[in-house]
Parts: sequence; structure tokens; C-alpha cells
Amino acid sequence: MRLFATKCLAAPIASETGDLSLAIERVSVDGPGVSFCVSNSENLEPESSRGRPSEVLALNDPAAAIVKRCQTTSGSDFAEAYHELFVLFQDRVFTVCFRVTGNRDDALDASQEAMVAILRRIQGFEFRSKFSSWVYRIAVNAAIDIRRRRMDAPRGGVRTLLGADPEEDVAERSDARYQPEPSAELVRTESREAVREALARINPKFSALLVLRYIEGLSYEEIAEVQECNLGTVKSRMHRAHSALRTFLEGVGAQDI
Repeated sequence: MRLFATKCLAAPIASETGDLSLAIERVSVDGPGVSFCVSNSENLEPESSRGRPSEVLALNDPAAAIVKRCQTTSGSDFAEAYHELFVLFQDRVFTVCFRVTGNRDDALDASQEAMVAILRRIQGFEFRSKFSSWVYRIAVNAAIDIRRRRMDAPRGGVRTLLGADPEEDVAERSDARYQPEPSAELVRTESREAVREALARINPKFSALLVLRYIEGLSYEEIAEVQECNLGTVKSRMHRAHSALRTFLEGVGAQDI
């Protein structure tokens, strides 16, 4: 039985167009990024916060109180606390999984695996990072695992760009609003489809980086926390992710995105 029901996933799907539009407008330019840390509990602090007590991080984490309830209660009290976490993070988990895997069924499977992993490992979370960072890591890893399983099976269509392990900055998009002409709207729709296809085809590690940065809105520092690496490594990997995305888009005739 799935933890994720179709009804609870309506919101992420409904906001899909806006999310992709945001990502598209940022893809071809450079600028700073963000990051989350999703690990088991060891060495999860970003470099800037090393040595800080876990209690300090917990005070700044809005999910900390609920997590502690999960860690200190049992039975119906635990079930209630975990349900609160589930409601708090289900949309974010599904959105990441959906963008990285590229289809709803795989996203549901990855989301299910991620939430079960969170349930099983929550007692070991030590507040050395934001809980949301830990959740992002689990979701990303689950989605990448699903992608890799799917990539092992032969499939037609556009060739998957595997690339090396994921590495560039991206400028913020303008907040200006306007009513596009029909032709402009058509171009934007085609661009969204091209980017969505690219995210589902390039190296899943690259996809995860781009999703965390442009769809989830994480900074490079937050992404470094999610991936347990330094800021320079994130920038290098993001540069390579941008290159893979551009190469794919050029290959399908979407060079102007």
C-alpha cells in the first residue's frame, strides 16, 4: 500500500508549469545557488557551522520539535508526529522525485521509498543539519536509484546524456510580469517541455542538482550541505550540470532556451 495517494500529489503536479517556467528562465545564464543536507547524521554540518552544537541547529529548524517527538514517543503519539512530518514534506519529496525521474509512476515509487527510509532512520537523526536537508538527500538518492534502474532497460527516443559525476552560477530571473502574445506562449510551452524532457534524460545526478537549485530554490551553500561537500565542489558540479543540460537542449533544437 502506498504512503502517497494520488490526491495528496495534486498540488505539485498543478504547479508544474510555474516551476518549469522558473527553471527555464534560469537555465542559460549564470548565478549563485543553494543547498540542502540529507544524510544519516554523520558529518552533515556545512563548513561554516562546524563546531556548533546540534542544539543550536535544532533551535533554527522549524521541523525540529516534530522530529524530537518522533524520537521520544511511541504508539499513537509517534504515529501522529510522523504524520505531521509526512504532511510537511510530502509535496517537496514528490516534486524532487518527479523532476528527477520524469514520470509520475517512478516519482511515486521513489517518494514511497524515501518516506519509508525517513521513517526507519529518523531515530538516528542528530540535528547536525537541517532536517529538511536530510529529507532532500534521501529523496534525491531515491529518485536517482529509480532513474538508474530504469536506465538499465533499453529504450528508444533521445539518447540519455550520462556525463561524468556532477559542477556554475546562474543569474536570478526577473520578477516582471507580462501577458505574452500567443506565439510567445507557444515558445514558452515548448521550452518547458524541452527542459522537462532534459531533466528526465541527462545524468540523474545533474538533474538532481538542477532541481534542487532552480525548482526547490536552494542556495549553493544548502546544496553543499545536502551533498556533504564543499562549496567549490558544488560549483564545479553545477557547471557540468549546466553543460549537460545545454548540450541536450541543443541536440533537440532548443538552443534558444
